[in-house]
Amino acid sequence: MISEKNMEEIRVDSKDLILKDNKVSSGIIPQTSAQLKRSIVIEGNVDILGAVYGEKVLVHDGPCSFHRSVFGKEELVIDPTSKGSIIFHESAGSNHVVSSASLSGEVIFASDINAKRVTLRNAFVGGCVYADEIKLDNSVVIGGAFASKKLEINHSVIGTFNSQEVVLEGRNYLIYPSAFSVEPIKASSDASLCNITLADLMDLYKCDSEKEHTGLIEIDIRNNGQKANLKADDGTMLLVHTYSVAGKVLVADMQDFEKLQNHFIINAASLSSQLMRDYDVTDSNGNSIPLEIGRIRKFFFDILDGRVVIREIDGNIDFEELKAKYNN
Repeated sequence: MISEKNMEEIRVDSKDLILKDNKVSSGIIPQTSAQLKRSIVIEGNVDILGAVYGEKVLVHDGPCSFHRSVFGKEELVIDPTSKGSIIFHESAGSNHVVSSASLSGEVIFASDINAKRVTLRNAFVGGCVYADEIKLDNSVVIGGAFASKKLEINHSVIGTFNSQEVVLEGRNYLIYPSAFSVEPIKASSDASLCNITLADLMDLYKCDSEKEHTGLIEIDIRNNGQKANLKADDGTMLLVHTYSVAGKVLVADMQDFEKLQNHFIINAASLSSQLMRDYDVTDSNGNSIPLEIGRIRKFFFDILDGRVVIREIDGNIDFEELKAKYNN
């Protein structure tokens, strides 16, 4: 939590900025050619209300809050030793590297990340990640990870993914029905991919009992990949491998899939920077529980760390059941 008690408001100039116990009411945007080479260094307890542009943006310590977009031309880096809450309310990017490896801090990217190379450890992303190369370790990406060259995922929750090459390690969770890779997934011996599209995330979030016929589906990543054609923007067809539970979701959709209300959690996380206020849900005891990004972050990391356990359901499709539901 940022403290304004000892915070000093400053004015920016052409020199490198080292911020500690500062509130910046304006943006930190270059106004002269000399300012294009300016680096922004965050030492803790900093609140920046405007957009930020720097040759380098380095976060050594939290708490810190960026309320508008942040761009580090060469790099945007969060130190492994950083502590406290570090939140980017809007998009973050770099021409080269975005790296966040905080071991004890709570790092939240509430919107998209865009760079050539993105490396995230213990980070939460409410939007999507776009890069040539992406590495996710013990992280949560509510949207998708889209890497033009290589995507590495280890012990993470991810909305969906699409990459030329995908490497999986540890136990991972997929929020949406399908994910894609041009080459077959390279999986370590301990790697697994569980789809939680049909999990009752809302009731788990509220600490209520899961609804019947809900749960996770484990995808056989070594044998169940199917080939599909995707149409690119230029009209060319691309042959990819898809890992999907779309058929099972189709059956569930005919049983009023909306009752799961998972979309409220996903939307609250991905649209947090655009919402005028936080919304609440009510548990079975009538208690009001806020749908705010910090609490949603904790919920998905509780899934990763096994503090919230999702039961497993059969991933096989009963086509007779599908036919009966369709005819009704």
